[in-house]
Amino acid sequence: MTKQYGILAYPAKHSLSSAVQNAAFSYLKIDAQFGVFEIQENDVAAFMERVKNDPISGLSVSSPYKEVIMNYIDEVDEDAKKIGAVNTVVNRGGVLCGYNTDFIGATKALADAFGNLKNKKFVIIGAGGAARAVVYGILKEGGIVEIYNRTSGKANGLADYFGKMFGVNIISGDLKDMLSVTGDALIQTTSIWITEPGSVVEDLFPRDFVKNFKVVMDIVHKPLITPVLAAAKEYGIQIISCDKMFLYQAFEQFKLWTGKEPPREVMGETLKKSLV
Repeated sequence: MTKQYGILAYPAKHSLSSAVQNAAFSYLKIDAQFGVFEIQENDVAAFMERVKNDPISGLSVSSPYKEVIMNYIDEVDEDAKKIGAVNTVVNRGGVLCGYNTDFIGATKALADAFGNLKNKKFVIIGAGGAARAVVYGILKEGGIVEIYNRTSGKANGLADYFGKMFGVNIISGDLKDMLSVTGDALIQTTSIWITEPGSVVEDLFPRDFVKNFKVVMDIVHKPLITPVLAAAKEYGIQIISCDKMFLYQAFEQFKLWTGKEPPREVMGETLKKSLV
């Protein structure tokens, strides 16, 4: 019987997961299919019952469900538990197990630019599920983070939570508090370009703010070169687009779902074609 997998998000049709994971299944001749589950918030509980009972063998979880999905998981991996967000679900005979591969994807993408992250300073924009994974991954590798959000409450909460976990002081605040900050990298983790189409970089900060950093990263893939990355390119600053983090985390998801080593080149080539 063909195993079913899919992306759970709202909206979900922008996701690149289907093309990349289906290419991997096909290449390794695995009888599986990866689809799209665009589920509204009120329907998530019923959908997760369907995941158990239909069954659906695994999920990739995206915005806005990375945190709420934990209410429907039977077992949560230690890293995901500490992060407080799940982006990967494996159905093991009706037992739903939750993991987070985002933090691995983020730290590997950053390591490509910096090598060792230890003592490097990373300024994070956003305080949602993706930000939690990015912050956790950086701190686990010995990096320094500051967290800023359009509303300071969530940023401060995140800073307090991870500060206590790692025994460090994390500076946080709203976007106005961020404007005099410098660092090694600026990382944009919100879904603004997807949820607020037409947004421009000035909706977050003055354009030349990117000059305060050696590297600028954005975890959004539509558009691949987001307004923030476009601004960084204009000033000759090194950028990290979402495709790197996406691929690294997708490799980890594939291993969790199948127990097999992912066909990295096939998945990478498929992603490139999907981004054209």
